Amino acid sequence: MNSLQETLIALFFAGWVVLIALRVSFNSTEHSITTLQTLSTQQNIRVVSDIIEYDFRKIGHGLRNPFTAIYFADSSRIIFAYDKNPYAVYDSIRIEYTLQDAPSTPNPRDKILLRKLNSQNTTSVALGITRFRLRYYNYFGTELPTPVVADSLSKIREIEVSLTLESIEGMKETYSTSKYHTRITPKNLLIQYPG
Repeated sequence: MNSLQETLIALFFAGWVVLIALRVSFNSTEHSITTLQTLSTQQNIRVVSDIIEYDFRKIGHGLRNPFTAIYFADSSRIIFAYDKNPYAVYDSIRIEYTLQDAPSTPNPRDKILLRKLNSQNTTSVALGITRFRLRYYNYFGTELPTPVVADSLSKIREIEVSLTLESIEGMKETYSTSKYHTRITPKNLLIQYPG
């Protein structure tokens, strides 16, 4: 009887050790997946922010009147222009950024940030964007209400960009998140013309 009792106690402890080992293995796997998703969202937001900063800093570049470079400005959509190479043939670039619902992905908040070049080539800048917010400021730093009316488009001197990117797939309904927030002042909109 003693032998049976010792065997049951040994099996109980062995089962307990196996359960602990499985839990540790599951936790380390979960941690690895979460870490990879976090790294991926940080890399993606870096790429998106580089593209946005490059484009936004070029607003009005090479145009005769840079203050007419912005055609439309809303809280999640902007259309603007610049001349790619002002020292050669006039080759105006017109860029539109807009946010659109994503096709079905596991993340219910998922959206796609689209970049349209010259009203033709639409490319997806990023999938996993959950927030893309634009704010516009005049020369005195006063925020302009959105959508910015046509009369006020030429008054835009600074653009504030807020971006949140989440992983497409989550772990236990939790998604890795990276945020980006900056204010961009296109130098071509600071030029003073004699008037």
